[in-house]
Amino acid sequence: MITGTVFDIQRFAIHDGTGIRTLVFLKGCPLSCKWCSNPESQSARPEIMFYEDKCIGCGACIKACPVGADLKENWPFAKGCTGCGACAAVCYAEARQLVGKTMSVEEVLSEVLKDRVFYEQSGGGLTVGGGEPSFQPDFASAILQSAREEGIHTAVESCGYARWEQFEKLVRFTDLLLLDIKHIDSDRHKEGTGVENAVILENAVKASRLVARMIIRHPFIPSFNNNTASVNALGKFITEKLQGVVRVDIMPYHSTGESKNFRLGRDYPLKGVEPLKKEEVEEAKSILTSYGLEVRIGG
Repeated sequence: MITGTVFDIQRFAIHDGTGIRTLVFLKGCPLSCKWCSNPESQSARPEIMFYEDKCIGCGACIKACPVGADLKENWPFAKGCTGCGACAAVCYAEARQLVGKTMSVEEVLSEVLKDRVFYEQSGGGLTVGGGEPSFQPDFASAILQSAREEGIHTAVESCGYARWEQFEKLVRFTDLLLLDIKHIDSDRHKEGTGVENAVILENAVKASRLVARMIIRHPFIPSFNNNTASVNALGKFITEKLQGVVRVDIMPYHSTGESKNFRLGRDYPLKGVEPLKKEEVEEAKSILTSYGLEVRIGG
């Protein structure tokens, strides 16, 4: 039995033009993007999110925690936390919530198949995202293969940072690949995400030859890639190197990750950064459109 760690399953989410879908989010990611809107997806192990405004101070979590003394001393996050979820299980106010649980491929597919009728009516299907699906390649590919065998359309949301043999496991069972390209310049990419981008760009080229359809997603971040040179480099790369790209999604910066980082007990690297002006985003769209690409704002 193949198992993996899932942090959320969302039903009836809609990717523009790809119908009603069920999104399965896997934990674990090799990148540490400063603007990450799902920081709870970065670690591969289960974690506790603490909602301070819900806490009633009953102390039940401290009594239930295997390292309760540590939790009391370092409130609200125990340094010795193992992610067992004991505190969340007894939290009456749901102030402490466990993010991440082990599931089998069969359990995930059972959830996905509940919505088969909606996929058939809308042309939708399953999307596996994260985190990074290739961080759990055997688990992710088994989910996708099982869905394919059931006649369900499959999509993958990926940052593309993985050894090709791991990434290919996903691609071979993927009908639509939504691939993030955050920056063409490798040094700038490392500054914003913690890793260089050579592997990502190489995988993008290889994957574009195998998948039927590809959407490039471009997080548009202040003081990182919101300049004409960066956008032009992206447009040139897509048109010269990639096949089967049906659309580019520009995803303007938002600060959703700030509150989530706080609930995980972490600092938010872009605290205080203001969203981009509408004119800046529209200019980026105009540049990419000039390369003959279909472009959508939002993602």
